[in-house]
Amino acid sequence: MTKEIKFINIFINIFIFIIFFCVITGKPVAAATHDDINLVINNKQVAADVMPIIQDNRTLVPARAVFETLGGNVEWDQGNYKVTVKYDSVVVILKINNKVATVNGEGKTLDVPATIINGRTMIPVRFVAEELGFQVGWIDSTRTVTITSPQKPEEPPVIIGHLTEVQAEKGTSNNANTIVTIQMSEPLKGLDSYSTKVLTSPDRFVLDVKDFLVDSKISDLTYNQKDSPLAAVRISDYDKNTARIVCDLKEATTPIVDLSKDGKTLTISFRTLTTYFNPMEDGKLVVVLDPGHGEATAGKRSPDGSLREYEFNRAVANKMKNVLEAQGIEVILTVNNDSDPSLSERCEKANNSDADIFVSIHANAFGNGSEWTSPSGWEIYYFEGSVLGNQLAEDIAESNFPQIAINNRGIKTTSNLYVIKHTSIPSVLIEHGFYTNLQEVQLLKSDEWRDKVASYNAEGIIKFFNSYKK
Repeated sequence: MTKEIKFINIFINIFIFIIFFCVITGKPVAAATHDDINLVINNKQVAADVMPIIQDNRTLVPARAVFETLGGNVEWDQGNYKVTVKYDSVVVILKINNKVATVNGEGKTLDVPATIINGRTMIPVRFVAEELGFQVGWIDSTRTVTITSPQKPEEPPVIIGHLTEVQAEKGTSNNANTIVTIQMSEPLKGLDSYSTKVLTSPDRFVLDVKDFLVDSKISDLTYNQKDSPLAAVRISDYDKNTARIVCDLKEATTPIVDLSKDGKTLTISFRTLTTYFNPMEDGKLVVVLDPGHGEATAGKRSPDGSLREYEFNRAVANKMKNVLEAQGIEVILTVNNDSDPSLSERCEKANNSDADIFVSIHANAFGNGSEWTSPSGWEIYYFEGSVLGNQLAEDIAESNFPQIAINNRGIKTTSNLYVIKHTSIPSVLIEHGFYTNLQEVQLLKSDEWRDKVASYNAEGIIKFFNSYKK
């Protein structure tokens, strides 16, 4: 028998003996793994993709899974193989495979260094947790590591005052359709004394007032105005030193919150419900026409200088004004004579009026305006998500096509055009062809063609209004 065969026989016999010994004694063939170590943080079992291990009689835990659960901050420096754990004012820094750590800059020696297992940073739990102020325990019967947050003494709440009255009433404009007024017994310290948030499913607007509670005489409110987004107001103490006002809404909206000069009154102003529209409610129809730009606006002219956009815009707006007024519709122009109000001033004029719709008149351009280009056509924009703006755009587009001999670029939605974004009534912006297109600029300069588009635009507006007549 060769030495090689003898060695194989000896190895087989030893292996059979080990198996037999394990069966007789009930002991496992291999050493126990660390998979059976449990992790409990603040009395809750925690499962991590890499569970705790025991190394040199010290328990190592995954840094991020443990200390971020405890409310700390964990940062990993790949270049220096360094992990930083922060909690409150304490900063612990450990380097992989290095037994020296720092706590707020002071060097301290570890029994076992931090290491990396399966791509996760494992750190000595007792050292780090106790340096950060946490309590660490070990339950041997269940092989469980326990970590408990430090008990912080509860400070008694500081109450400045009470909410004494809450009212909801109709406002005076589209931007302030509904106003919720909150009266307080003492002035707020400043704007940081209250906070707001918008919640969905269902839609709600929440206002919290810190260091105030609710007077026992205040009760919840319901609000039933059909043009208001507000459905109800609920008032309660959110916690030991916070009063909460919850506005239940018919649609998602973000109101304007103002604090009075004396600090004792908060007002929440809601815009008109976007799906509500009754232009004849006040007995009249009012349109704001906005001729875009002014004489001094840079650029905004054809490459040959024969057409300036502001002149076209004002000519069409005035022609539309004549058609609409002949039908008994009141028209407000955002410009007077040679004035060129800012975009915000144009919106303010519309929002502070009793107008029903806003129509901005423009001509289009492509490129830098210094040379003729091929893009052509008519298009109309409304603000993204506006049901009424979309309907107004459709009615104007249908009245223009196919009557006008120009390419129809269609109805488009946007959230970027300032004047239709910041007006609180149904709004559209019309681009009547390209003054950088050699063929279309001739139409734009034609008084006959201007009469046509002004007439068609006015017809679309009238069609829109007629759909709301009782």
